[in-house]
Amino acid sequence: MIGTTLGPFRVVALLGSGGMGQVYRARDDRLGRDVAVKVLAPEAGDAAGLDRLLREARMASALNHPNICTLYEVGEEAGRGYIAMELAEGKSLRDLVPPGGMAPAEVVRLGVQIADALSHAHEQGVIHRDLKTANVMVTPAGRVKVLDFGLARRELRNEPVSLSADTLAGPGLVVGTPQYMAPEVLLGSRADARSDLWALGIVLHELCSGAVPFQGPSVVALCDAILHQPPAPLPKRVSPALRAVIERLLEKDPERRYRTVGEVCAALEALRPQMTLAPTQATRRRRWLPWTGAGAAAIAIAWLLVRLAPFDLARLPGLGGAAQAGAIRSLAVLPLANLSGDPSQEFFADGMTEELITQLAPIDSLKVISRTSVMQYKGTKKTIPQIARELGVGGIVEGSVMRSGDRVRIIAQLIEAASDRHLWAQSYERDLKDVLALQREVARDITAHIRLSLSPAQSQRLTTRAEVDPEAYDLYLRGRYDWSTLSDAGVRRAIGYYQQAIARNPRDARSYAGISDAYIVLAQVVGTMTFEEALPRSKAAAEKALALDPGLAEAHASMAAALLWHDRDWAGAEKQVQQALRLNPGYPGAHLIYNVLLRATGRHEQSIAEARRAIELDPLSLINNYDLAWSYYQAHQFDEALAQVRRTLEIDPHFSMALVVQARIEERLGRFAQAIQHQPSLGPELAQRLLEAYRSGGARGYWQAQLALARAPVVAGPMRRSQTWLAYVFAGLGQRDSAFAALDRAFEQREGDLLFCKEDPALDPLRDDPRMAALIRRMGLPS
Repeated sequence: MIGTTLGPFRVVALLGSGGMGQVYRARDDRLGRDVAVKVLAPEAGDAAGLDRLLREARMASALNHPNICTLYEVGEEAGRGYIAMELAEGKSLRDLVPPGGMAPAEVVRLGVQIADALSHAHEQGVIHRDLKTANVMVTPAGRVKVLDFGLARRELRNEPVSLSADTLAGPGLVVGTPQYMAPEVLLGSRADARSDLWALGIVLHELCSGAVPFQGPSVVALCDAILHQPPAPLPKRVSPALRAVIERLLEKDPERRYRTVGEVCAALEALRPQMTLAPTQATRRRRWLPWTGAGAAAIAIAWLLVRLAPFDLARLPGLGGAAQAGAIRSLAVLPLANLSGDPSQEFFADGMTEELITQLAPIDSLKVISRTSVMQYKGTKKTIPQIARELGVGGIVEGSVMRSGDRVRIIAQLIEAASDRHLWAQSYERDLKDVLALQREVARDITAHIRLSLSPAQSQRLTTRAEVDPEAYDLYLRGRYDWSTLSDAGVRRAIGYYQQAIARNPRDARSYAGISDAYIVLAQVVGTMTFEEALPRSKAAAEKALALDPGLAEAHASMAAALLWHDRDWAGAEKQVQQALRLNPGYPGAHLIYNVLLRATGRHEQSIAEARRAIELDPLSLINNYDLAWSYYQAHQFDEALAQVRRTLEIDPHFSMALVVQARIEERLGRFAQAIQHQPSLGPELAQRLLEAYRSGGARGYWQAQLALARAPVVAGPMRRSQTWLAYVFAGLGQRDSAFAALDRAFEQREGDLLFCKEDPALDPLRDDPRMAALIRRMGLPS
């Protein structure tokens, strides 16, 4: 561009560049003066970009004030729009504020000029929306120039408040700089004159103290501080009167701030007589205003006006620079913070976290930690590097979500785990019906910033538009939230929510898959529903899910589970689960089902490898860790099984299912006293009775006491009521006929534990009986 002309302006030098354009120093030979010319970048030079440039010009042209830069001309040259404006020499307030802050008198002097400029803009119906110290210049003469009306807009009277970001920055994206954003803007209200007042309060506080009053190690923490914490204390040298002005500007309730900027001007002017600069203060001011006459750097006002794009969080102070990621091939998406202020919306924040994981997990070249593990860090005080080490990942994604009506706003940021370096961040906003497109866009941007190449199919999946019914989607997320409790009440509530979602949207395949999984959990994990009752319902829901969406990994995994437990169709189940893993290599449910199938069919090496893979994806999942212990147990690798039980109990010392595995191992090793210690469901009294029976009768006394417990409905839990468990007890007693009678009943009732009869160590005493081989054939298990 240098040496070319734009209309009557001859381009002399580049002054700066930004998201959508460049600013040049140019010469207006007609009037013999230098100007700043802002030029739209070629890639942004479409109709929308030119329209934004013209809108900005119209904003600036409405303002004529000594503390606001002057617009000279707007034009277009060779398809590239430009604005010519006042060129000034000076420094931004951000560069001028010393670490400890300015003298209060200087703060008042500058504050009056900033407030006066804002007052003029508001009188013209224009609000700034991005006031900050970087957008305020001070000339060598000490005059303030408020810059960057590129994000400004006209304030319409009686305009409804909306979460929509209908702005110069483009549809669907939040504008502004978070450290200066008012609480109501973070919560989705449209910026207005009162949010400019808040930003002015932040600027004045920063001038007094040398730092913004709300800070945090991440965007999430920063937003939380703005919404819920008081501002940082002002230095003691700040007078009570000036302190009162700043505190009123920083009221979280906009109704409690000043009504107009004119009132702020009057309040600051009233402080001037009290704050004459002493000579030492003037000397201090000269040190931080290092003007050197002709040697001063020419900083174009328009250099700061270059920002046409929405804020790029990665460029914010304290959030890293324009960093690039190395070869990040493993990620954890930490729980998105719920910024709604409503605890009842936690299900939505958790659901959005899981959705983002779901969008990233199918990328086979990227390891994405599953939901169960990342949810362990909800509200954690641990550092990013510490979390990354525990999860074994190279990158962390964190952020926040805020829902207002049918609008959703997500802020996401990418962090390089080892260095805790912030690589990228962005804000997104959409209608709730477009939430899947929003999640796919976030996932697509993340893969771009870790420089991950996507296959054509993966790229297509992340760009495919899919709308949802907002109410049905809300019900689906509530169902997922309750299902994750793995409790009887929670899983039954989940089924209810899924059914309501289907009533709203009969083609909701994911809710059908959720129902299928829920019935399996009630029978196999919770034990409050019989397999005879649960399995037909599970299979019917899986068939419906698969019919509605053959490309849904969850549907194939649900069908695999139904074929496994209901039909004992080993080949069909394996085909379905492998298809689920092809569609989504990171889906934890598919890995879990595949391990069950491998374990039941005696493929122990594959089973152990699959269980380890599931733990890689979900290292803090109790179920995955417990499942690996079962794989070792059924492979008769008891030492490895005990070691894995200990690792599981390190995650949760009270996880009863792991204790069941340990008790089974101790029984196989003949250590019945230790086995009793690891059966917490017995309670102290029954445990003591069992121990006394063992001490008096040895192994036979132990198994006789277990048989008595199984026949006492009042004390027998779900496990002891199962026919498979009775078969274990009879096998321990050497009562083969009774054992096989119990196994026959288990077969007829389709009990889940019977799937493992081919390899279960508890049935080893029956292996040489021909009836065991016959049972394995009836089960359809490979010999």
